[in-house]
Amino acid sequence: MSAKLEDTAELSRIITRSYYEGNMQPYFDRLCSKSIWLGTGGRVLIGGDVIRARLERVVRKKPCQIYEEEFHVQPLSPRCEAVIGEVKVGEPGRDHGDITVCYTFLYQLIGSETKLVLLHCTYEVLRSFALEKDGPKLEMSAYQFVRDILLEIPPKERLAVPCGSKTLFVQPHMIFYIQSKNRKADLFCVDKVIQSDLSINEVNAMLPAEFCSIHRCYTVNSRYVMSIQRYAVELITGETLPVPFHSYTQVKTDLESRITGSTTRK
Repeated sequence: MSAKLEDTAELSRIITRSYYEGNMQPYFDRLCSKSIWLGTGGRVLIGGDVIRARLERVVRKKPCQIYEEEFHVQPLSPRCEAVIGEVKVGEPGRDHGDITVCYTFLYQLIGSETKLVLLHCTYEVLRSFALEKDGPKLEMSAYQFVRDILLEIPPKERLAVPCGSKTLFVQPHMIFYIQSKNRKADLFCVDKVIQSDLSINEVNAMLPAEFCSIHRCYTVNSRYVMSIQRYAVELITGETLPVPFHSYTQVKTDLESRITGSTTRK
């Protein structure tokens, strides 16, 4: 008999409740070498050992009370399911919670075990507790991250990036953005920051079509853009990058065309 995914909604409920009780073990038990943790404003953590080492130091010391919770399953394939959840929490003794936490769990059957390969969470304070009226939705940026990195879509050609005495070969989809600093380009990647010997213009010339220059000092990977507003771009990591006043309209148009796929860069 072939292996099947466990009840992923119940697993998500157990992991969440245990976390707010100060117990990370149910989460740690589901990690594997390809697991990813992605939280608001923090660097991405990749790999079960890395996640354990980092999060063991920030385990919740003061329990929170869960006032409301919802978990909904979205099948992606016979061996992969997403669970979309919202949890309202606050200090024990209050009549209602004051923080809503939105979760995306992604489970994959690895061998015969149900493993958690992505946990993405965002926090909102004093927001009304309700999933989308049309039903739960997997956040698009998280979905793209899953599709391209976790579900083993064939990678694109790597970039050759000289760094001092060595050359690194970097997958473009692992880059969040590039920043120019002291006439050199720093590549802010999923798991590290690469200080290159190239200028930002030299890096830009190597990049595929989904990258967009938003400022003379910043180029972003459009697949990780959450929003654009006057005069900044917000990324999936919670970071915001500046957009100049004089070029805001053009940058907005360029980003929209890349994100929606309405055009390709020549």
